[in-house]
Amino acid sequence: MVLCLRLGYVVPGEETIPEQIAANKQPYYQALETADKAWKRGKVNVSAMTRMLDAMLAKQLLSIHNRATGKRSQRSRRKLH
Repeated sequence: MVLCLRLGYVVPGEETIPEQIAANKQPYYQALETADKAWKRGKVNVSAMTRMLDAMLAKQLLSIHNRATGKRSQRSRRKLH
């Protein structure tokens, strides 16, 4: 991901991280709140944000992998039924 950004590329995949956050803001707000609470105690804790972003990036990259290998995502299959 860092390499793509450094080279000026957008990480491929459906439902990018910003799109996922826009679709469901609550996990993002909760991760920010967790970090804020730790900061108020004089600590740095971004573990909730890290977990959230890790899951979102995995979802985004899995979609591009599935497209490259010809697999349909669960989302695509639901649309067909």
